Amino acid sequence: MYRALKGEVAARGLAKLEARVCTSSCLDQCATGVTVLVEPDHFFYGRVTIADVPEIVDGLVKDQPVKRLVITAE
Repeated sequence: MYRALKGEVAARGLAKLEARVCTSSCLDQCATGVTVLVEPDHFFYGRVTIADVPEIVDGLVKDQPVKRLVITAE
């Protein structure tokens, strides 16, 4: 997931100024599978797959979260 996100962000020219992709330690979201934390907006995407990567990066570009992936309190 890390390499896919990093590659997509770089391919769109966002890596230098707009977005940074990095690894992390535990995010306490194990029940939601592969998780991506978006900062500074501070929300999580859950159950993320490689197929979701282009849509996630589109959301970053448009400043619109991918609602179907956002983890809610429910």
